[in-house]
Amino acid sequence: QAPEAKDLLAKPDTATYCPASGKKLRLKDCVAVKFTQVPEGESGRFMDPITKDTFTNTSRLVVIAPTGDVLLEETYKTCVKPDGHFKGKKVGEKDVVKLQSGGTGFAGRDGDKAQVKKHFHLGPGSGRADLRGQHQGPRSHFGLQFYN
Repeated sequence: QAPEAKDLLAKPDTATYCPASGKKLRLKDCVAVKFTQVPEGESGRFMDPITKDTFTNTSRLVVIAPTGDVLLEETYKTCVKPDGHFKGKKVGEKDVVKLQSGGTGFAGRDGDKAQVKKHFHLGPGSGRADLRGQHQGPRSHFGLQFYN
């Protein structure tokens, strides 16, 4: 008679968790984000609704949760934070969500996860290759190699 298999795996959790706080996400916690578009004929795609400055890859952005508008962090600190109101709605410190800047796709930028690797070119003339009698000879323009 064959032995019976034991259930070792527990069922996976189907809830979605917030990456920042680790708490369960609920639909009412989500905020619809509204970017203000730049008028036609000007450079850039989106801009700050208060100062009309265009957003760049290096802009630090915040979302005002009650309205969903995206502002520059500097604009929020100078215009909205001292007053405590934006578009007729009260804005507290917990109503502001900082947007994390994305990478450029050129190089990895994940905070502390960056890895530094040093590559050495090994070959004649680098000083790191084993050359014992294998020096580079003159080469022909026609693909032939001369071994002297």
